[in-house]
Amino acid sequence: MITNNSKFSLTVLILIAAALFTVLILGAYNIYSKNEKSKELLNSVNQTAETRTLDRSIKSVQNNAAKDLITLNNFIFSDDKLVSLIESIEGAGQAFGIDASIVSVGKIENKDNIGPSMVRIIIDTQGHWSGTLAFVRAIENLPYRVMIDESSLFRNEDGWRSRIVLSLHIFD
Repeated sequence: MITNNSKFSLTVLILIAAALFTVLILGAYNIYSKNEKSKELLNSVNQTAETRTLDRSIKSVQNNAAKDLITLNNFIFSDDKLVSLIESIEGAGQAFGIDASIVSVGKIENKDNIGPSMVRIIIDTQGHWSGTLAFVRAIENLPYRVMIDESSLFRNEDGWRSRIVLSLHIFD
């Protein structure tokens, strides 16, 4: 009887062990599937956060680009800025205590139509030495690309005279 009883006990133990093993495998599979779902959700959250970060950076770049375009547009010399440039040159002469006058303004057309045209401005000044040099420095530091084609400075009985010939690219 002991043999029968031990066979029965052994069979019950094997069945219990098989059931526990099955529960263990099903539990591991359940944990694995939940882990996969959590990985997918984590990836989704990361992509959403990355998208929001890119969105913010794009908006920031757009805002900065708008400001930069306005600034760049202020540095581009065009026909509508010519009169204000002439007025500011004459105003700078007065600010430095010299008599600055624009002798001539002429537009030089580009024959090849490659690149911008040029504007040539001839300025005569009369005044003291320091004001004349400060005026030349101010001309060199205009917010446009200024090329000084000719510059002459000489002394006469009334003080110092200068003649400056400028060329500027003009964009239509």
